[in-house]
Amino acid sequence: MRWFFSLWMVASFFTGSALAAKLPEVEVPEMKGGEEPSAAEKAAEAKRKERLARVIVLNWQGTDTDYSDANVQRIVKSRIQRPDAQFFPDGDLYQEGRKVKDETVVAAMQPAVVPSQNIGRVMAAIDEVSRVPYNAWQPSDWGLKARELSDMVELLWFVDRVELREPLFLLYAQIGRAAENQNEVIPPFYEQIGFQAVNYYFYLAAMLAVQDPSLMSKLTDQDLNASISQYLTMMQQGAFPTLKINFELDGAEFNAEDFATKYEIYLNGLAVTPDEQGELDIFLGRTDIYLKRADSGHGLSERLEVTKLEGKRYFVRDVARKKMGLDLIEQLFLHLNECTPQLEGIILNYLAIYARIHEKAEIYIAVPKEGNPNKTAMWRYDRPTASLSKVQGGDDAFPVHFAVQMSGGMAWSGFAAPVFVPPEEGDAAGQAAAGELAFTPENLIDIDAIPAYIPLTFELRGHYNRMMLGVGVELGIGTEGSFAERYILPGHMDGVVYDDVDSDYDATKEGDTYSYKGQELADGEASPNWAQALHYETVNVTPYLTGGVVLGRDAGFGLGPRIALRVGWMNLPYAVSTTAHFGWSIPLPAGKPGSRIRPYVDLDGRAGAVFPLRESLVWSATTPASPLLGITAGIGTTL
Repeated sequence: MRWFFSLWMVASFFTGSALAAKLPEVEVPEMKGGEEPSAAEKAAEAKRKERLARVIVLNWQGTDTDYSDANVQRIVKSRIQRPDAQFFPDGDLYQEGRKVKDETVVAAMQPAVVPSQNIGRVMAAIDEVSRVPYNAWQPSDWGLKARELSDMVELLWFVDRVELREPLFLLYAQIGRAAENQNEVIPPFYEQIGFQAVNYYFYLAAMLAVQDPSLMSKLTDQDLNASISQYLTMMQQGAFPTLKINFELDGAEFNAEDFATKYEIYLNGLAVTPDEQGELDIFLGRTDIYLKRADSGHGLSERLEVTKLEGKRYFVRDVARKKMGLDLIEQLFLHLNECTPQLEGIILNYLAIYARIHEKAEIYIAVPKEGNPNKTAMWRYDRPTASLSKVQGGDDAFPVHFAVQMSGGMAWSGFAAPVFVPPEEGDAAGQAAAGELAFTPENLIDIDAIPAYIPLTFELRGHYNRMMLGVGVELGIGTEGSFAERYILPGHMDGVVYDDVDSDYDATKEGDTYSYKGQELADGEASPNWAQALHYETVNVTPYLTGGVVLGRDAGFGLGPRIALRVGWMNLPYAVSTTAHFGWSIPLPAGKPGSRIRPYVDLDGRAGAVFPLRESLVWSATTPASPLLGITAGIGTTL
């Protein structure tokens, strides 16, 4: 019976491993009791998410398999061994706004974010030129200064935060002033906006002031203030044309509520909200568009500079998807088997910028070929070389990782209580004393004792993403004497017989014999009236099945903290044990002997109960359940 049970558990494990590949991952809710998390909890969660792997899923044209597909997520998590990876759409890779205009800057050196020291450089230049009266320089000198200041605009090349607005506003104002003092109406300092010829940098300053009129108070030069105020008034009165920017994707109907759960829109560093059609009106000129992820990280960036109304709408996300979806897929699949695909410089820049603004995360690109999750090709972004490297099949062709370990420790439970051992044959005094006892279960087993026993465990586990299934056997070595149990024989399973052994049991006919204290009882021979024939052993054997989840970065390997449940069958006593476990597999610093082999030490604590079966002596002597506590430590390795 025990062997059958062990084989059944092994079969269950492998069946469960196969079925696991078909089951989607279950996300653990972050909210508890419906309470809104505090600011500190939100900050801690955001910090945790910064370190998670980010997988950008490129959408194959003509299919609807995207980053939200459960099968794609399951397969990718298994292949990269990052069960807590986050998934994002292809458009998030588009970083035209954050890319510096200097084409000599290689991808690996893309700064991505305007450094704070650039603000100081700009403000120093503004302060210097603002002190110069208009008649202190010749017009040609003002022209040179206008060009010098206009070059400094690229120090503030993308406004993704409010701190950059004031320096850029003041810089625009001084460029416009210098251009006006040069006494020449020439581009790029003067442009035609609609039907109006404008001082372009006064106009750009007014664009920033439209969003936040308080910027005007930063201009202490009354003439300069009046010049920009004129443009601001014209904008407020609708004298200049506007352009609609749209955040629909692939012509699908815009869902404002769903969009708000994913993104926040920033225009020139200020948060804005689109209308129900996903549209916003902007003035012609320069507008810095930034989508901030509502969950974690950054989305696309676009520095949109339009001086002529060539179209009625600009579809921001469609442009991003075309460049970083369709175009990137075409380049990746041009030579699919190459480890490092050859990509356009502009795409490498976008990848480098995306990696820079997510410095603590690993970046992966995944493409479900023809929309089939089972044909997902993957690449990993390598920061030192600013390139993509293909994630090959190899060791991750088989998605289940295994771990074997052995452990030892200490456990406590009432089922291990010491039992009365009948005296040896020839011990007349002992037999006489024993004969005076009333041999009930309470006299055979010390139900008040909760002694310890030593568990020695041998376990095989399988890991698929966070899921864990395992089989094992535990040897329990008694520290207070033997474990005792009835023999499973006809006539001895119903009721409690302590006075003698069934004299009608024909051992020869049944092909079985049994003994007590080394004495074999033949057919028809009665046992002494002071004891029932019992089975005594110092070791009980418990084959078991366990299942649970592993947490942490290396959960797919089976390393990290885990929570598990275990169900086992004990042979002494006849009982079912159920325990909850909290463990931690800690990798050894010895390195990685193989791509799948990682030695580790394991710590485990358990708490649960033992439920004796009806035929067990423990059932008669104790309550139907006995508590079980224990701790173990061991060593193992992943396979």
